[in-house]
Amino acid sequence: MNDTPVPPDTAGTVPRRRGPLSVLLSAQYLSAFGNAVTIVTVPLYVLGATGSPIATGLAGFANALPLIFAGAIGGVIIDRIGGRRMSVLSDLFAGVLIGLVPLLDQTVGLPLPLLMALLFGRTVVATPAQAARLSLIKPLAEGAGVRLESANSWFQAAPRLGLVVGAPLAGLLVAVSGSVAGMYVDSATFLIASALVAFAVPRARPTANPGGKLGFFRQLTEGLAVVKTIPVIGAMTSFVFVTNFLDDAFTPLMLPVYAKEILGNGEYLGWLLAASGCGAIAGTFLYPPLSRRFLLSRRYTLLGCFAVIAALRLLMVAHPGLVVMVALTFASGLAAGPLNPVLSTVMLERVPEQLRGRVFGLSGAVAMAAAPLGILCAGWVVDGSGLTTALACFGTAYFVLILVSLRSRALRDMDAAPATVTGETGETGETEKEPAHG
Repeated sequence: MNDTPVPPDTAGTVPRRRGPLSVLLSAQYLSAFGNAVTIVTVPLYVLGATGSPIATGLAGFANALPLIFAGAIGGVIIDRIGGRRMSVLSDLFAGVLIGLVPLLDQTVGLPLPLLMALLFGRTVVATPAQAARLSLIKPLAEGAGVRLESANSWFQAAPRLGLVVGAPLAGLLVAVSGSVAGMYVDSATFLIASALVAFAVPRARPTANPGGKLGFFRQLTEGLAVVKTIPVIGAMTSFVFVTNFLDDAFTPLMLPVYAKEILGNGEYLGWLLAASGCGAIAGTFLYPPLSRRFLLSRRYTLLGCFAVIAALRLLMVAHPGLVVMVALTFASGLAAGPLNPVLSTVMLERVPEQLRGRVFGLSGAVAMAAAPLGILCAGWVVDGSGLTTALACFGTAYFVLILVSLRSRALRDMDAAPATVTGETGETGETEKEPAHG
């Protein structure tokens, strides 16, 4: 036992290092801003360069297609090389590939197939970055003395804030300097984010990973095994798949139809999207303080937020005017704000460190797979029965899902103390049951 005296002002305390967490969050916000700039500049650039709506559509397809599988594949690589290194490499390659688009076009020329390849590759390498940084949140938050709920809320707010702030700024940049300048700025945001993590986020301590020498597909199935062996993870993954199926058609399909057919002016869509985005940002940042006193149960927070969203969808069936509709979309975004922080907090507590990349990547892939299916089905309902019927059906389906989920024993574990990990695939043993709300 060490008998060296400890100074009174430092006895019993652990030095807090907030710098690494702040840097990681800064990289997340920069990367999110870069993604928002990509959404705006890529279609405008391709349309301006080719003059072809078909080519612009193909570019969007090439840019979005890897979202379905790149997260799951990237998750395996994260667990092999570490979240820090994956974050650095993802942003570095994304910055280089998106920067090559205007550079090649202005120098040697850029044929359409090469453009598609660059956009496809950019999304492949950029997609795992979010999961990579998320895998680092727990140790950095603990080192900074920050509640996991707070760190996750700050982290999850980045994509929403990136769209609300980054997309209009990108549009302004394109209007002033052209889409070429916008793409160079896009590239710079990724490169700076890569450098921040490389030079200011410390390397994680080595962890025992007995499965590290397994084959790629065996490691992928290990991630699937975690979903099976930790029931709450499987239940949340299934819940998110269904809710994404029900919800992901709202912004790209139902809101535009509502603005055009009910409000009578498609330009009102911008107001509705802005209100929804601002509400989501506010809800995300409000969750940490509210989780201390009011939103104590993660399970009831999850189901309650979706109940509010369902009720708001049903209120829209009455076809309110613009002012009320803006208020409803803001409230809907506000209710959606706590959802990602709640889910990611539970996953960080439950998933073994050496498997987080795979589980986060797989859950992201599952969520992305639900989106096109939901949009397709919603399109059929809107086209066949009208927007009112679609809003009523989807809102009612939410309430049915919530009633079914209330009976789920696995979801009740969202409020149980994290279990101890006893096996490399995530088998768990029970710990003393205590509230896990920090």
